Amino acid sequence: MNDRVDFRILGPLRAGVRGGQIDLGGDRARLVLAALLLEIDRPVPVERLVDGVWPDGPPESARTQVAIVVSGLRRAFCRAGTERQVIETVRPGYRISGESVTIDALAAERLVSAGRRDAAAGRLTSAAGRFRDALALWDGPVLAGLGGPLVEAGAVRWEELRLAVVEEAAQVELALGRHRELVGELLGPVGEHPYRERLRALLMLALARAGRQSEALDVYHEGRRRLDEELGLEPGRELRELHAAILRDDPSTHSGTFVVPGAQTCAVPRERALRWRRTTGRDRPLRCC
Repeated sequence: MNDRVDFRILGPLRAGVRGGQIDLGGDRARLVLAALLLEIDRPVPVERLVDGVWPDGPPESARTQVAIVVSGLRRAFCRAGTERQVIETVRPGYRISGESVTIDALAAERLVSAGRRDAAAGRLTSAAGRFRDALALWDGPVLAGLGGPLVEAGAVRWEELRLAVVEEAAQVELALGRHRELVGELLGPVGEHPYRERLRALLMLALARAGRQSEALDVYHEGRRRLDEELGLEPGRELRELHAAILRDDPSTHSGTFVVPGAQTCAVPRERALRWRRTTGRDRPLRCC
């Protein structure tokens, strides 16, 4: 029987065994657990856990309180029905072994790696599915509801991975001709991360390929305005080149073509390459967008 504890950190912190939820206790217990999960398979010194729980200065009994918190978490896991030692005592502190638990973040990482392999091999439909499955594991901000420098610093890695997957998935979806569906999916991320130029470029290209060139140009000008007014910067080369391509109605901005300025090359299915050659009579580098 599988009695591994299933942890979720891609959203609010949750834990369960065989479908049943575990009561993790108060904020201190959750902060300690979050710190251990963010450093899976690595010992986390007690001093770092103390700093994570009391960033403004710990009480004299801080080390003892951390030990009490760990003991309480262990009892909670036992009551939930697991016989595994989830939190190990190792010098100079504690560790959670990846072999004794499952974590949504690690599952997402495996899906992303598989999706990247599929994309590189030209298996774009499979890659798109894996990327979508990975993104579905995020259920809000990483460790939502928990604060402090330790948690916030550890959560950056997983938020950056999510944004990278959104971009890579969009590139694959564009290569598959799903630009119309992609527009709605990119509006939110672009609004949340207005300075992330790759996201903005992908939204512009999806709009252009959907026949909405004027809206694509509006997206560019909005990004340029924000960069100028808020950061004193101009758009980067990729955005400028894509803007110019849309203005001159370049074939790379049309549905069914494969080139976007600044895109990374990836494999495209052989039948699509052959169709391009039959249509144009020419060879050209194929890009993933």
